[in-house]
Amino acid sequence: MKRPEALLLLACVLTVPLAAGCGNACFKLADQICSCQPDDTSRATCSQRARDEEGIYPVRSQDEQLCQGKLDQHVCECQQLTTPEGRERCGLAITASPPETPATSR
Repeated sequence: MKRPEALLLLACVLTVPLAAGCGNACFKLADQICSCQPDDTSRATCSQRARDEEGIYPVRSQDEQLCQGKLDQHVCECQQLTTPEGRERCGLAITASPPETPATSR
């Protein structure tokens, strides 16, 4: 997978729940992240996904505060999202893998 495609997938998949679960600050954050996509179509798709999911998650004040903090600290700007460390600071990186548990057949 090419780098821009991976960034598009990561931004859209991981910011949609974040954007959908918050008020204005989280939606602004999702729009900011989507604006980093390489072309108009990718940006529009990313933003539309965030809007489509907006009503699914309840608004929580801690989500709003987290998003506002990311906006205030400028940690999700396009230049930062080009590095693994920047994506982690923005909250777009998975830092731990889920435990591997064998499937049970009952």
